Amino acid sequence: MSSVAWANGYICTNVLLALTALLLRALDTVGGPLPRPIAYGHRLAVGNALLVAALVLPIAAQLCGDEPALPRTAQIWSAPSMNVGAADAPQDQRIAFSAASPGASLSLTAASEAAAGLVVAGLVVALFRLGRDFRGIRRIVSQAATVRRHGRLSIRVSERIDVPFSFWWPGRYLIVVPATLVMHAGDLRMALLHEVQHHRQHDTKWLYLYQLLEALFFWNPAVHRLERHLRALQEFACDEAVSARRSVSRSEYCRTLLRVAEAAASRRVAPLEAHMIDGGAARLLQRRVEAVLHRPERHQRKRTVLGVVAIAAALLAVAAVGCSSAIHDRRISPRDAAAMVAARPNDAIPIVVNDAVLRELNRLLATPDGRAYLHAAIERMRSYEALIASELARHALPAELLAVPLVESGYRNFRPDGDGSHGAGLWMLIEPTAKRFGLTVDATRDDRLDAAAETRAAMQLFAQLHDRFGDWGLAILAYNAGTARVEEGVRATGSRDVWRIIAAGYENDAGYVPRVMAAILVLENPSLLN
Repeated sequence: MSSVAWANGYICTNVLLALTALLLRALDTVGGPLPRPIAYGHRLAVGNALLVAALVLPIAAQLCGDEPALPRTAQIWSAPSMNVGAADAPQDQRIAFSAASPGASLSLTAASEAAAGLVVAGLVVALFRLGRDFRGIRRIVSQAATVRRHGRLSIRVSERIDVPFSFWWPGRYLIVVPATLVMHAGDLRMALLHEVQHHRQHDTKWLYLYQLLEALFFWNPAVHRLERHLRALQEFACDEAVSARRSVSRSEYCRTLLRVAEAAASRRVAPLEAHMIDGGAARLLQRRVEAVLHRPERHQRKRTVLGVVAIAAALLAVAAVGCSSAIHDRRISPRDAAAMVAARPNDAIPIVVNDAVLRELNRLLATPDGRAYLHAAIERMRSYEALIASELARHALPAELLAVPLVESGYRNFRPDGDGSHGAGLWMLIEPTAKRFGLTVDATRDDRLDAAAETRAAMQLFAQLHDRFGDWGLAILAYNAGTARVEEGVRATGSRDVWRIIAAGYENDAGYVPRVMAAILVLENPSLLN
């Protein structure tokens, strides 16, 4: 995928993760107070499923379609204006935001570097914290004494902690309990049941994904809220599963929770331990105790939960489609241009995709005023299209020549300027050329402003130029630069390749031929202006 596709995917994932946090909060608000509430284990499963959906859907949206359901938030332009010089265009690519004032934009390079810098900075901070916590866990585990092994499960005792915790490493399942619990058989049993349940429901594996998301989306507060919510659901789900056992007394289980929390609160805990003690917060501990003591006898059925997952996933999918293309890259790539040429319905005028044509395509399609120019010109063209098309057919000329007035005048019937040196009308014929083809140009009358008369003259000129050069590229160049200039270029270069002649400097208006070819591609692909 392109860098813009990655950026769109990243933005979309941020939005979907925030929506996932809201949906889980709504599920707690609605599903908790029901006479038959949704079990915490099912809520955790819903949360994990939606988390995966929030990561997968942006990728699917990028691969499946380009058209968003919502307006674009930002546009990337090849330059702030179609009048930017060719040498400056690559350095002056811009990104503009719809919420900003019209015409306001930022340098694409500066915006990209700033966004990448924020992502990298967040990643560094998050990875530093994760590294610190991992080193702390490793130190505790390495200094803890192993008291029992069962297959890949290892139970260890540590004097460095006051709160039991579980940890997974590929191929290894660890449970570490404080040494103080060894003296209390009942509390030790409850703690082990709780930590084993964390392994059973794969909480210790999901934590890796949670922490990775915190690192990748460090600046999104909704991701941190979502991570805390899912960790809390892990604790509630474990409490629910353990207290549902017939051999477990709910009241004794709650007393164990309180004693462990009291032991942890009796001294200043390290950041790592504070992170592991989900029950350390008084409000959360109170909710856990209440959930255990007032656990309902019956919960919502699995098919109800599956329905909730389906509805929530559908909402995420709609959101993914809506925000999958927040950034619209207006720039035309070489691949895009090549595809346009390959799909051409006619090729009477051959078009080569080179740097010059690509540059003119981007001047027209990838600048705000270029697109505005095209919209207005094509709208005006509708008044003259039937007339010009019929004259082209009558003279057996290619329909692609409709692009010439678009470049010459933007389909405005220009009056002559003061000294008459720049031409007039739709086709911008200069006075000597107009008179050569029978048009009257004097102080009282100017047939160049008669659309039918000037079009007939332009058709005769193009037919004559093509007969003379036998090549439409040279004919278009001669229309602008003059026959003598093109013939001089052919003699000087020893070539009839229009691009070699242009490269040798035998032009009148710089970029005229590639601009006409770019305009032909635009007229053949009107959807580009949608």
